[in-house]
Amino acid sequence: MQAPHNKYLFLVAFLYSILGFTSARCADKPELKMADSLFAMARYPESLVLYKKNFSKDEKNSQALLLKLAFLSEKTNNYSDCLFYLSKLALVNPSRRLFEKMDKLAEEQNLSGYEFDDYNYFIIFYRRYGGYIPILLLTLGTYIVVIMVTKARRMEPVLQIHKISIVVYLLALLAIVNVPSLYQTCIIVNENTFLREEPSSAASVVERVGKGHKLTIIGSVDHWNRVIWNSRIVYIRKSDLWNI
Repeated sequence: MQAPHNKYLFLVAFLYSILGFTSARCADKPELKMADSLFAMARYPESLVLYKKNFSKDEKNSQALLLKLAFLSEKTNNYSDCLFYLSKLALVNPSRRLFEKMDKLAEEQNLSGYEFDDYNYFIIFYRRYGGYIPILLLTLGTYIVVIMVTKARRMEPVLQIHKISIVVYLLALLAIVNVPSLYQTCIIVNENTFLREEPSSAASVVERVGKGHKLTIIGSVDHWNRVIWNSRIVYIRKSDLWNI
């Protein structure tokens, strides 16, 4: 008899641990204050409408808003929306507990793309803190170049291995700066979504899938995204996806 109650225990505990449940402090708009009041009174359907109205897919959202949207979505058995909001939250505040929650929820709903592994954790972690890494590497690279130039002016020999190292370093820096910007994930939001071999409505259908699956975007062509599905490159309409 405790299973239904424990079903939402993670989100409730996470809500309290991160936010201290100080909803009024997080609400800087009248609508959000009203939504927080409705949420506190357990008037969930009404609060959900207001929270969704203040959610932005393109701009940064507060952790409070994302957590409450995830909680309310799961409470109404809208698991695809719940996983979408939790994935957005993972960009802001990645944690092992959060990834394990998404993995478990996706497994229960037979949804793919949420597997908890070191690679996915690294990508999320990088998207949060990656802006500082190139700066650090660039500073280190500048220091190396200055040392080499100083040695050259003093007519001191520069070892070949040092020259090769700086070239490899700069190439690695270039990759780190550019490759992660090409990486993006998305969630299928429409039922009976077609995955096709080519970016065309006339192309052969590889598979028909339901909503909630998480995919990796590796490119786009007009109104289509190029994604990875079961280790295979396929195409899916952009209108069938929400970008994370």
